[in-house]
Amino acid sequence: MADGKAPNMPVTKEVLRYFLSNPDAADSLTELARWRLMQETVRRSVEETREALNYLIAEGYVREETRLGTESLFQLNSARRKDAESFLDPGPKSSDTDG
Repeated sequence: MADGKAPNMPVTKEVLRYFLSNPDAADSLTELARWRLMQETVRRSVEETREALNYLIAEGYVREETRLGTESLFQLNSARRKDAESFLDPGPKSSDTDG
């Protein structure tokens, strides 16, 4: 290695996988860093969205429809619409009116 520092091997392998998957790619350092950041952001966003959906399903605000051979579909549980609206805007707290 030119600078004597050991590279972060998971990152090194991730970059190599990128070039193996895209053998005609020619990208700058900045472009490669953006690609890695985008990949990580999407992965994290999917995980966070899954956690949020699990909560909303458990509370009954959202329904999940599983379909064979495709991703699940999610939609508002119309029977719990008012509860869902209250969840988003719980209104004034009783302590606000206490003087």
